[in-house]
Amino acid sequence: MSEKSIIKLSQKPHGFGKVSDKLEEDMFESPLPKQHTHSYYEDDTLGLYIGVWDTTDMVETAAPYKCDEFMSIIEGAVEIKNSKTGKIDTIMAGESFVIPQAYDCQWHQKGYLRKFYVIYEPQDNPHTPVVEKVIYVNEHSNVPWQTTSDGHNKKVLYQNHNQTFTSGVWQSKGFDTNEITFPYNEFIVIKQGSLICKDEQGVEHKFSAGEAVFIPQGTRCSWLAEGKICIYFTQIKSM
Repeated sequence: MSEKSIIKLSQKPHGFGKVSDKLEEDMFESPLPKQHTHSYYEDDTLGLYIGVWDTTDMVETAAPYKCDEFMSIIEGAVEIKNSKTGKIDTIMAGESFVIPQAYDCQWHQKGYLRKFYVIYEPQDNPHTPVVEKVIYVNEHSNVPWQTTSDGHNKKVLYQNHNQTFTSGVWQSKGFDTNEITFPYNEFIVIKQGSLICKDEQGVEHKFSAGEAVFIPQGTRCSWLAEGKICIYFTQIKSM
């Protein structure tokens, strides 16, 4: 398991692209692409993996998705085809989405793509997905806003079978917290505003729109936002 500390992800980590992933021909219906992975966090016990990934043109072999995965596209675009209906979702750079575990789909890639990823592979794999579609994570969804116990707003757009993986949108007009012990693993993409996170050594970590941060469960830190902020979040809870 990786160390419990605040992790800022780079859109293009140092040395990214120098070592290609090992790929098998049965993974694709197309010629093998070039793919690279930079891992920022791995917890094999929980089945949680976070990092940056890229690929060239390819068509994956259609199959039920092996994990719940939140993705935020940094560069390029992708088409996800529903294997049952043929419906195609196109996700563009700057957009975020979730593919539910067990969703029967096929990845169609035309041109280069790079993304942030949050992969969750629990041991109790479901036989059917919660929903058979791509879930777009954005504030424009018609899902109603909820008011949190501390007066902020959020939309829960996806939860897996046992509610250990949750993705959605959170907004605030500004806030300041005391130091807390983070109760779950959380990945954040900042869509609007800026955020300051101070760790237990007193070091400030600053994040602006377009940047991503991961806070492992058990990390001690405090938070400050001086104006309106909107984030896309994914929370992963231990059973």
